[in-house]
Amino acid sequence: MLISLGGVALAFTILAVVLVLIAAPIVLALFIVGAILRLVFFVLFLPFRLLGALFGLGFGMVGLLLRGLILSGGIAFLLLLGLLPILPFLLIGAGLYLVFRGARRPSTPVGRA
Repeated sequence: MLISLGGVALAFTILAVVLVLIAAPIVLALFIVGAILRLVFFVLFLPFRLLGALFGLGFGMVGLLLRGLILSGGIAFLLLLGLLPILPFLLIGAGLYLVFRGARRPSTPVGRA
């Protein structure tokens, strides 16, 4: 019984080795074909990936610019709202300046007679 089990094991091992010897070149060929196809598709789609990256970068910069403009506009609006209570004093001061400037004697140009 032990001898027949050894023979079965030897036959199974030889069968497995033959299967590996037959399958190894096929698997290697499929691996090489897969690597070449991956490289071909990488090269084929590279311009589109570059265009996508450039468009993404451009739209990102436009977004940052718009965000900066909106943020600075919001800050300027808040500053104007903070200066709003001072507006009557500024208008009174500007009016007094115009009144006093008009009440002065006109200056004569120097050097002209």
